[in-house]
Amino acid sequence: MVEDGLEISDVTVTGVLNVCAIAADRKASEQVHAFVIKCGCMSSPWIDAALIDMCIKCGRSGDAHLLFEQWQHEESFHIAWNSLLLASVRDGEYEKTFSTFLQMFRSSGVEFIDEFMLTAVLGVCGSLGFAELGKQLHSFAAKSGLLCARGVGNAFISMYGKCGELKDAANFFERMTCRDLVSWNAMVTAHLLLHQGDEMLKIWSEMERLMIMPDSITFLLVISACSHTSSDSTEKCRELFLSMPSTYGIEPAMEHYAAFVYVLGCWGHFDEAEQLIGGMPLKPDALVWRSLLDSCSKQSNMAVRRRAIKHLLALEPQDPSTYVLTSNLLSESARWHSSENTRLQMREKGMRKIPARSWTFHGNMVHSFFARDRAHPQSRDIYAGLDVLILECIKDGYEPDTTFVLHDVEEYQKRHFLMYHSVKLASMYGLLMAGPGQIVRVVKNIRMCGDCHSFLEHASAATGKVISVRDSSGFHIFRGWVPHFQGREVFL
Repeated sequence: MVEDGLEISDVTVTGVLNVCAIAADRKASEQVHAFVIKCGCMSSPWIDAALIDMCIKCGRSGDAHLLFEQWQHEESFHIAWNSLLLASVRDGEYEKTFSTFLQMFRSSGVEFIDEFMLTAVLGVCGSLGFAELGKQLHSFAAKSGLLCARGVGNAFISMYGKCGELKDAANFFERMTCRDLVSWNAMVTAHLLLHQGDEMLKIWSEMERLMIMPDSITFLLVISACSHTSSDSTEKCRELFLSMPSTYGIEPAMEHYAAFVYVLGCWGHFDEAEQLIGGMPLKPDALVWRSLLDSCSKQSNMAVRRRAIKHLLALEPQDPSTYVLTSNLLSESARWHSSENTRLQMREKGMRKIPARSWTFHGNMVHSFFARDRAHPQSRDIYAGLDVLILECIKDGYEPDTTFVLHDVEEYQKRHFLMYHSVKLASMYGLLMAGPGQIVRVVKNIRMCGDCHSFLEHASAATGKVISVRDSSGFHIFRGWVPHFQGREVFL
């Protein structure tokens, strides 16, 4: 069309921009963007909205934000906002999404919130564990009539489940007039996060009774449930796994094998787990070996752990987490020199491990902490309160477990490293800010260490507060009772 000198209308340009967005071709998007500027097609509300969407989908979020800062069109304002919001969700930038939404809300009120935006924001609330905003959105959705949309209803079940509000998730599920498989999967996921395997199997039985056809996600969830049951459920897990192709026509994928391997390892059936890996029709990838390795944390088996790490190193030589696992294994064997060499190799290759981070909420703000972090404006109060609480917990039976500090340093240094883990700092801030009867909610991006788990049990008893921590393995709920305290509370 350009070569033939045909007229290029706004509709044409918008269509081309949408095609670039679908193709996600950065170079092509830059060329088309330059053409739009040269031919003077900009300043149209729909072209500008399409430009922002294209920039975001082609990995040019910086350009998208620059375009939005110059925004002048009221009629397509909400479309541009939606694009920025969904981009932050897609990239996992949940705090940025949250601040973008609040900025949007303050500047425009509620009229811009539609079904799609509400679903996106509920997903962010679930990922961050921000139940309070989720409940406010529930009230808004009820008043605006958006609760009628099934997708919105499923998003609420998922949000409540990820925030640990199982009762709210179950109530919402029961009130839904039209459920689909996503609704059932969301309920199963809510129980999985709370490690309620027996309840998950009951839901599965109910699905069978109602003849609800499961999908591969359902099987992944229900197989995973077998690692959280009150008794060894490997036989049930084996039955589920074998029924996938024979009864439901679903071929097990890599993640199903990984889940089955984890269940076998959790119940101590390491020989069968390794036989399953050896007999897989697919070549086992890092996910399968990592599942076997993770199961060793429940049923300690150093020989299996070494073999799993060896395979992980061969499969993912560029993954920093594999080097960290290897270094930790060497440290646990007191092979400090080899451990340090492993970390040195990691640094020389420019690799960095994901830093442990924990966050909590207060005043509609995310308060984020790293280990030994003093960036928070109230860090002096947090550290002072934590020092008092640690001493009180030690008096009543808490013993810092320095085996979780995998560095060759003096014992007093290990205790110092241990005392200021990110989850302890976030929990302390939550305890300082929580009002009477309020639950302290903390989310951590990786698995919480055993020492933090022990400390929070005592901290909950000392303060009389319920502390909820969601880490990469699910929820840990501390309900304020340890025998040593005999009902005595410490008020901070």
